[in-house]
Amino acid sequence: MQNTIGVICDCDETLTPDTTTFLLENNGIESKKFWKDVERFIQVGWDPPMAWMRLILKLMKEGKIKQDSIEKLRELGGKVKPFDGVLEFVPQIRKLVSNKKYKNVGIGIEFYIISSGIEDLIEGTPFAKYFTDIFGSKFFEAESTKKISEIKSIVSFTEKTKFLYAINKGIPGDKLRSNPFLVNNRVKKDERRIPFENMIYLGDSKVGDVPCFSAIKHFGGDGIGILTENNYTKGYTLAKERRSTVGPYVPDYREGSDLRLNLDGMVKALADKILLKSKAYA
Repeated sequence: MQNTIGVICDCDETLTPDTTTFLLENNGIESKKFWKDVERFIQVGWDPPMAWMRLILKLMKEGKIKQDSIEKLRELGGKVKPFDGVLEFVPQIRKLVSNKKYKNVGIGIEFYIISSGIEDLIEGTPFAKYFTDIFGSKFFEAESTKKISEIKSIVSFTEKTKFLYAINKGIPGDKLRSNPFLVNNRVKKDERRIPFENMIYLGDSKVGDVPCFSAIKHFGGDGIGILTENNYTKGYTLAKERRSTVGPYVPDYREGSDLRLNLDGMVKALADKILLKSKAYA
């Protein structure tokens, strides 16, 4: 039985305000100028995450960003303030599938973050502990100095789908990181751990989330669009172009909000669908 539900979230402007902007402003760096500089790199062919990570690395080496180690990035992550309800919604939704009728057939739920943002910064956030795994862009820390010295990996908008397929095929994050080619291994559809039709994706942006929305919707899953003050245009574009299944909703994850009513309803519907299938197999 494929009895696990997967809720996959973007991070920046979905669960929190932009974490890279938070890093910049925490160090007194004017974020608008920084992102304009990034745009200039993009216009001459740079991949967006590579462009902004290169500039972040430069600022670290110049001493303008104090968080120049993995530990310091994670410490700063602890100061990130998520949107309303983010600290509570995962445990609350887990309770939705803890009902005896679901437990009896082994129905479970897992939560993941796939972000172009800095993985170690997100790992330090107060909500990180609720997620099965977090995938993001990474810096390399030199063993000799314990300081960040290079870019290790980036997560572009299309790269995000690699992690979707890893979750789909049941490849643990630690194995994927040490052997990224595992995701290309053929796995029969009925042997995949979390089928796409059991997935719900939450994201805010046409720029960064469309490949994930498209992949999940194509295979029968659901997508919820998120709309923030900084992303009105992007959020409405997701809805206008029918990228997400529902939304966009403001990022209010508290019980009873429009976002939660839809997310809770989707989770319950998936659990009931799996329950019916289990009875058919019995």
